[in-house]
Amino acid sequence: MSQSPGAKPTALELVTELKGKGMSNAEIANELQRDPKMVWKILHGKTSGAAYLDTLTELARDGHASTRPARRRAKDGHIVPVRAKAGAETKTVIPKDTQGRYVPQPKRGKFESATTYFGEGARQHEVRFPKTKGAKGRIAAVEDLMSKIRGAAKAQRSHDKRVQFSLTFADGRVMEVGSKSGYFASDVLYNTRKHGGNALSWLVDQAKERYLNLDVDAVPITGVTMKLYDAPGLAREADPYKKSNEGKEDVAKNRVLRTGKKRPAFNPKRDLL
Repeated sequence: MSQSPGAKPTALELVTELKGKGMSNAEIANELQRDPKMVWKILHGKTSGAAYLDTLTELARDGHASTRPARRRAKDGHIVPVRAKAGAETKTVIPKDTQGRYVPQPKRGKFESATTYFGEGARQHEVRFPKTKGAKGRIAAVEDLMSKIRGAAKAQRSHDKRVQFSLTFADGRVMEVGSKSGYFASDVLYNTRKHGGNALSWLVDQAKERYLNLDVDAVPITGVTMKLYDAPGLAREADPYKKSNEGKEDVAKNRVLRTGKKRPAFNPKRDLL
């Protein structure tokens, strides 16, 4: 969209730019902490979106937002209620007021999930969590990772998606898993299901294929970085770390599970690493 030199872009122009980079309405709305319908209203001229300009500008410039737009208030100063989610006990709820503050930085060892958006649909998810086995933040991290993996696999319906992972350990060491070109997103989802829906368990197995002496009990994983990008035309590669004597192959590296055995559903108390 054309605009005069020096003029600041409108909310519509910023949302259009973000959509052009591959972000969905839901992803933009998540950064704004608003319902996706609000993004739809901006795109269709139902609202100016002026209240979201600062956050949208940060998102377009940096790939992530460091501030959140303040909630709308009535004349008497109270926060205007918003429509509750489907299935809620009440039709409306009073949202938490962000007051346009900076996004708070979580304390060390707490669960944290952040996403940075790049052009052409690429994005980087960073998930941090406590090292204590069975901690609530660690359980939440597994659920969050699975949500992101499912989203990546769903996006592969229209374009081939490749996923790269790197693991951060409690001692600060960072380790990449898999080949340089990463994994196909749908294959990752398939294999995490073979681990009972525990993405962390699958990632540990991948890391152990490369580093045989890896001990995640002594030095647990405390973070996962997941990079997602379009990969049209990339051929599936043979796994350089294949264990030929096990009689099974990992589909995430173009391999097929031959044993036919499935792990039981993910149990945090039993399975969390």
